Amino acid sequence: MSIRKNWKSMVTLTVLLGAGLAVPVWAHGGGRGGFGRPQHPMGQPSAPRPMTPHARGLLGQLIYPCQAACDDTARDCYDAADTKAVNCISASDKCATQVGAAQTACQADRTSQACYDAVDTLHTCSASCLETRNTDLAACRTALQSCRTACTTTP
Repeated sequence: MSIRKNWKSMVTLTVLLGAGLAVPVWAHGGGRGGFGRPQHPMGQPSAPRPMTPHARGLLGQLIYPCQAACDDTARDCYDAADTKAVNCISASDKCATQVGAAQTACQADRTSQACYDAVDTLHTCSASCLETRNTDLAACRTALQSCRTACTTTP
């Protein structure tokens, strides 16, 4: 008797939970364009995304040239920070050895414990270079935000 009551309670709970999860999806609308709403001819409008292969990204660069220039500058800044970090890690004799060890350990199986250990050792070795990279990336993000703000305030 107790098992039968528990079974009914579990089924009821599962149905209610499923319905509770489905309500936000149903309220959002069905598929692209929603229930009865016309679909935007180029999908949902959004801010231009850097390095997108879609025409919408290319057209966004034409429509929003200031923001596109900000994104290009930020991408260059991010690339410079990465290059600086790679050069910093490679320049260290100790870290260069750890890079080779990590490559060897991870080549056969990147999920092996030896690979994880080698990457942890490399991470420890390169901590100061990675910290500098994080600082540089934060400066890039701040500059990007300032640039985008200037785009919206400039007529």
